[in-house]
Amino acid sequence: MPPSRLRSLAAALVVATTIGAGVAAAPPAAADEPADKCPFISVADSSKRAMAVFSGQVTAVTEQAKPAGEQGVYYLQDVTVTRVYQGEIDSEAVQVRSEKTPKQCSLGELAVGTEYMFFTVSSGDPWVAESGGGTVPVDAEVVEKVQRVLGEGRDPVPPTPESAEFTPVETGEPTTLSRAAAPGLALILVGLLGLVVVRGLGRRR
Repeated sequence: MPPSRLRSLAAALVVATTIGAGVAAAPPAAADEPADKCPFISVADSSKRAMAVFSGQVTAVTEQAKPAGEQGVYYLQDVTVTRVYQGEIDSEAVQVRSEKTPKQCSLGELAVGTEYMFFTVSSGDPWVAESGGGTVPVDAEVVEKVQRVLGEGRDPVPPTPESAEFTPVETGEPTTLSRAAAPGLALILVGLLGLVVVRGLGRRR
């Protein structure tokens, strides 16, 4: 075989080996990855759909099985609320449920120690952060957008109103009626005695 043919075959073998190695090294696609990413939703639209909007830090996560026949899992997050922008929230500790469904847009499990801006529905027992509902990690841009739509927000627990303090005053024992009336009676007696003396002097004259 001519040397040129040998060089061509060697080069072809190198190319084929390289391509085969590249194919073998490529990681397979995850079986439960969603076919499409969650659609973008604005803060204004998220707020309209939500029953409560608040920021809070995830402190713990518990995995929960879905009802029989449903794919995926639920995640129940314990959240310490830092700011409430919308909804009936009056405690610092709430629970937020998210879910992960194979091949679908899913919020999934939230990261412990991360602060999120939650856009939630349901009655609050627990609150539900829907996939594609707008819940995202907190940053300055997210906070600015939420405040632009919903205002400055409030603390989850209203501050306790200051109560008036009364200082007792030392007054001693209460004054009796006889002691209170004594000075007036003394003046009346002095007046009567003076009148008697004046009349007596008038008779002598």
